Amino acid sequence: MKFMYMSVLVMAAFTIVFSASWASPAPGKNPKAPQTPIEPFTKVTLKNGLDVLVKEVHTAPIVAVYLLCNTGSINETEHEQGISHFYEHMFFKGTEKRGVGEIDRAVKGLGGYNNAFTSKEYTAYYVVLPSGNFPLAADVLIDAIRNSTFLEEEIKKELGVIKEEMNRKEDEPMGKLYEEMFKVMFPGTPYAHPVLGTPESVSGITREDFKAYLGKYYVPNNMTAVVVGDVKTSQAISEIERLTEGWNPNPDLKKNVQDFAVPQRKSIQGFTLEKDVNMSYVMMAFPTTGLKDVRENAALDVASSILGEGRSSRLYRRIVEKEQIASAVQVFIYPLKRAGLFVILGIMDRENVPRFRDVVLEEIVKLRNDASDPEELKKVKTMLKADFEFSNETDSDIASTLGDYNILGILERVTEYERTIDSVSAGDLNAYVKKILDPAAYSLGIINQRIPTDREVRGE
Repeated sequence: MKFMYMSVLVMAAFTIVFSASWASPAPGKNPKAPQTPIEPFTKVTLKNGLDVLVKEVHTAPIVAVYLLCNTGSINETEHEQGISHFYEHMFFKGTEKRGVGEIDRAVKGLGGYNNAFTSKEYTAYYVVLPSGNFPLAADVLIDAIRNSTFLEEEIKKELGVIKEEMNRKEDEPMGKLYEEMFKVMFPGTPYAHPVLGTPESVSGITREDFKAYLGKYYVPNNMTAVVVGDVKTSQAISEIERLTEGWNPNPDLKKNVQDFAVPQRKSIQGFTLEKDVNMSYVMMAFPTTGLKDVRENAALDVASSILGEGRSSRLYRRIVEKEQIASAVQVFIYPLKRAGLFVILGIMDRENVPRFRDVVLEEIVKLRNDASDPEELKKVKTMLKADFEFSNETDSDIASTLGDYNILGILERVTEYERTIDSVSAGDLNAYVKKILDPAAYSLGIINQRIPTDREVRGE
């Protein structure tokens, strides 16, 4: 994924507690005119600590409603590993006023859909449906957050589903590469925890564990609600406020959130696994400082596009087209709050893996030593800005972007992405590539085709 940077244009004063900051307009621009697909939008913080973000989009009678919780696998104890993702599975499994299956039937019966996802740092739940039914969407999400019943039979049923998901991920080479790479890059930290947990850890999670976890993290002062679509801002905020009345914040929240540092490692390391695959899957990863440095992320976004975004990128032209080392190559950044990764992925025949690594390092050294061609830099910036526009086309896309960046604590960057990319100079690019893409400090992960033993070949 390409990472986006943002700042906040907050409109409308409200009678509840709120915080606001305004993006500076670009030179020559009308300060009242929207600069990105994201703006304008409104952010307020309710008295119970719940952040509410609303953006009106009246092009179609649709609304997307998201609820995000600022917890993921990084907050799990050893016993709880996998509980954030497990709770995602339990979210639509019945509340005190809606039985099992009723939420899905209600949403789909109105022509909408609902889903959820879990990451290392947060979990998100959402409903998208015709905007005339916005109150139902908001009520469904908040009801599930506050009143899930965690029925024992549903826990057992979803445990089986999650174990199957683990099996599929174990057999999926890219997913396995990511999981192992985080263990190698961030040993001894919660970033090394698998989001799905382990078969042993999820098997031990009880109804009481779910309720305790809910009380610790699923509280309004640790959550964000986002509404994007054909709604009125004041009405949307009032409805969220009404539905969350009596939902109290957790004053001890900061005690529950894990704080940790990620040690900087300056060496070459790696791993090799064998799976039942036909090709070799290779990941090279360089450590970054994560979300802390806006300029770093912008420069690395540009660098990743120059190296491996599309058919005109340097690695694609050399590795796929010219030398035909690999059938595919991709480069991107993966920033987290405390650290991040600059990732190069490739798929190739096993005997080409050493050459793939050597060519990647050669191209990185070239980028470290030589300023990018002005036309190449201009083209990449245009591509990145277009990607940003396309990634925020729908109400759901915009709601996801707003929610992601608010829950990660970087909402002030939300409208600045395109201007930040534009401001990256050849000097910035060179400086950050030298800082981050160190040929003497990276991790190499390889999944090769499993070679059968003699006994397997003979069929014994």
